[in-house]
Amino acid sequence: MRAFALLLSCCAAMLAACQHSRAAEPAVLSSVEPGVRQQLNEFIVSIVGGTSVTLADDVLMHSAELFIEQRMPVDSQGRPLDGRHSLPSYRFVLVKAGDSCILQHPGSGKSVRLSGARCQLAPR
Repeated sequence: MRAFALLLSCCAAMLAACQHSRAAEPAVLSSVEPGVRQQLNEFIVSIVGGTSVTLADDVLMHSAELFIEQRMPVDSQGRPLDGRHSLPSYRFVLVKAGDSCILQHPGSGKSVRLSGARCQLAPR
């Protein structure tokens, strides 16, 4: 009987862990309000550097992933420097955890909760 109770408690713990790991799922924004756009811009700039990035009007409304290309280094005349043509993009992922919309940068492990944002689970 003790073995059965132990087995049941282990199963319950595994189920709870599975549900916890699914708490944050890929999401898309329902709309992009100016305040949300500003939060996105500030977080992205904090990761990629610089002063601002150009975001589409429908950013993160059709896909849970956002890729930001690195600026290609150029010489004093504006020509791309040799050997720098395959710079990796920065990848960001929008997830929904409960009622919160969270933008994550998996490469650094950093994330930001977007206050005032409305999102829904991304279509599969």
